[in-house]
Amino acid sequence: LVLDGMLSVEVDSDVVAELGPGAIVGERASLEAGVRTSTVRALTPVKVASVPSEALPTEDLREVAATHRREG
Repeated sequence: LVLDGMLSVEVDSDVVAELGPGAIVGERASLEAGVRTSTVRALTPVKVASVPSEALPTEDLREVAATHRREG
């Protein structure tokens, strides 16, 4: 969960999105055995909160992933 700052989302070195406070990132990799579909880079200093995937119900992770565009 992005608490503060801005991130860029890159696929094949192309920026496809920018994310800021309130954005949830990384949930898809938790559902797909660590497979990453994009690279996220900090554009500014960033503060994030990290929660281990096993601490969240799988159905909640699926719900969040379903609302995100699939990169790649």
